[in-house]
Amino acid sequence: MGQKDLAAKQFEHSPEVFADIINALVFEGEQVVLPKDLQPAPTESLYPAANGILRNQYNDVSKYEMRNGRIVIQYTLENQARPDYKILLRKAGYEGAIYRRQYEEKDTFPAITLVLYWGNAPWHSGSDLYRFFRRKKIHRMARKYIDNICLHMYSMRTLPLEIRQRFQSDMRVVVDYLAEGKEYEPTEQEIVDVDGTLRMLHALTGETDFIKNIKGLQERQRRGGRVTMCEVVDKFVQRGREQGIKEGIREGMKEGLEKGMWEEKIRGASAFVKESVLQKQSKEYIKGMLQTCFQLKEEEADMLYREGYEREHGTKIPAFT
Repeated sequence: MGQKDLAAKQFEHSPEVFADIINALVFEGEQVVLPKDLQPAPTESLYPAANGILRNQYNDVSKYEMRNGRIVIQYTLENQARPDYKILLRKAGYEGAIYRRQYEEKDTFPAITLVLYWGNAPWHSGSDLYRFFRRKKIHRMARKYIDNICLHMYSMRTLPLEIRQRFQSDMRVVVDYLAEGKEYEPTEQEIVDVDGTLRMLHALTGETDFIKNIKGLQERQRRGGRVTMCEVVDKFVQRGREQGIKEGIREGMKEGLEKGMWEEKIRGASAFVKESVLQKQSKEYIKGMLQTCFQLKEEEADMLYREGYEREHGTKIPAFT
């Protein structure tokens, strides 16, 4: 996942976020796991490769839940940017290493692994080993002896509202923004980890505005102020509006055009599209800003986006995309 993976690991490393993920997905919103009861668990294990050489494998984030000084459960989070139909085999290797370590220890405890899928493409991989091997010609009497392993995978971009409402940490901000897209309405929920949350949103969306004002928002937080998505969105919407209008007015002065507010708004919107395309902002982000900041209709925003994209890239956008 590259930068996405690093941002996700940083974000999920927080005990508050980690506990929130487990409570929301495993315990369906019940506050069972407490941040204070979590301790880091090993993320590296070894396995013999085909040539006999030992190789290492890494989990993304793993933590022990502790009670009275003893391990109750080990939870592991795996982040995926694209579907991986063999991930069940990786999970078997991860959890097998956890259980093998316990063989010579006094205490034993279960391991739970969740796969958080952050990609856009549909994931059609099998949800357990029985389905994974469904196309293999395995005798029916042998099949019942195969130990089944289940994949607990969550598509984080498309979580239904009833599941998103279970989150109480900064993860709620992330999953709401991804699920709602241009319909996203910022709330007054306070962002606790400004750096981790905004870097996570930047990594997942490519929208550079999320990381342009991190220091300013952190300074506000240090002074006792609250930081919510209202402030975050307001700042980059306002910046986009000011930049677009400024560029539009400049272009208008160069061309000597004085045709009223409509022409000025279109020039400003066009300049905003140009700047956003150069920054490789997403189509949804650009069109959403055009409709929000410049009060353009959807078809007008789509037309300006297409013109700006084709002008900067020198290629036509296929129809109906």
